[in-house]
Amino acid sequence: MKSQNRTFSTVARLAVLATALLLPVACSSDDGESSSGGDAAITVTGAFGDAVVEQTPERVVALSTTDADFLLSVDVTPVAIPKATATDPTTGGTGIYPWEEGRYPADTPTLATPTKDISLESVAALDPDLIVATGFYGLDQQTYDSLSSIAPVVHFDSKPNADAWQDSVRKVGQVLDRTDEAETSIKTADGVIASARTDNPALAGKSYNAIISPSAEGMFVLCSQDDNMARVMKDLGLELSAYAQTVDCDNGKGKVAWENVSALEADLLWVVPDNAEQVQVLDSQALWNQLPAVERGAVATVPKTDGVPFALAFPSPISLEWGVGQLVPQLAAAAGK
Repeated sequence: MKSQNRTFSTVARLAVLATALLLPVACSSDDGESSSGGDAAITVTGAFGDAVVEQTPERVVALSTTDADFLLSVDVTPVAIPKATATDPTTGGTGIYPWEEGRYPADTPTLATPTKDISLESVAALDPDLIVATGFYGLDQQTYDSLSSIAPVVHFDSKPNADAWQDSVRKVGQVLDRTDEAETSIKTADGVIASARTDNPALAGKSYNAIISPSAEGMFVLCSQDDNMARVMKDLGLELSAYAQTVDCDNGKGKVAWENVSALEADLLWVVPDNAEQVQVLDSQALWNQLPAVERGAVATVPKTDGVPFALAFPSPISLEWGVGQLVPQLAAAAGK
């Protein structure tokens, strides 16, 4: 039940929002450590400012699927399903990924979460007392300031989806007074990964490349060990190829032209196409077919529409519990060839 002494009513939030759209909102922060305990306010830091939570939130808005996952992992249901049009081919337009099925009430509304110009009015209309945006790529200082006029905004320390997923889960658990649930969800997911690694020793120490969205112009590859997808792969025992780590990298991905495809040789290759047409493009490239890994069949093709690539690229406890079991058998089969 909603607390009667909430800091903002819906009307008050909308009034403050109208002011925020006209005037810059000052970002306050302090250099103290995050704190909690009893009735004391909880403060968590972020790249654009601190979120100060006076009372345990009851209506929480998530601005990305990953943020929704973090909430669901600590047994808190977001008041709306975050939905981006780019994910429609995977979610069928619902915004709900396979590991989230059955976790939302049937009448839960959706919230459009574009990476540019999110509707502040739509967020305010949901009457949140907390906004979670650790994985929201549309968050900059101006948007953060405007959202903060609606409710405290828990967000990333560095960049969207760049902090270790465990740290983000703990941050969310802290502000919701669910630290035990956060630790339990992390332990469960880490256990799933550890079991998959133990059960598939063929993966240990094998080099890999992730081939993403191949097209006539080339392809993207995973190029940073600090990317969350690469972190999960390393936890499974795999090593990102040395060549991939030399590619010019932006948010963990880099472009490779077809004339350089021979440099992508590795013990196994993970192909992540957007659609079946991209698989055909890849198969039509002579240099690709000449790679020893391709010749011996050490390739696992898992399209984005399956949801599995998202589960590992934007990891959360519940996405990993589902996604690791889907992907690892395919990787292990490729590693054995």
